[in-house]
Amino acid sequence: MMDLKIQIATLLVSFLYGVAFSFLVSVNYKYLYQKNIFFRILFTFMFIFANVLIYFILLKKINQAILHPYSLGMILVGFCLEHRLHCLVVNYFKR
Repeated sequence: MMDLKIQIATLLVSFLYGVAFSFLVSVNYKYLYQKNIFFRILFTFMFIFANVLIYFILLKKINQAILHPYSLGMILVGFCLEHRLHCLVVNYFKR
């Protein structure tokens, strides 16, 4: 059983990582969705591998890399929130 402070830190880091991951996907959009299938697969593999490695290094520092379903949920919430905010900002500046 994890301490409450460790659980809160895990949730916060997972949420912020979801936000950062969504931002990185939007920044690297043209590389992730290229027409050349070989480079798309290669870049996507390297992108996902590097991001998963960074996330587990962060978890290792916080809670010995214990992965819980709620931390994955917080990554998803952070990803969706940043994506929605990104769309709102882009639509605001398109006017």
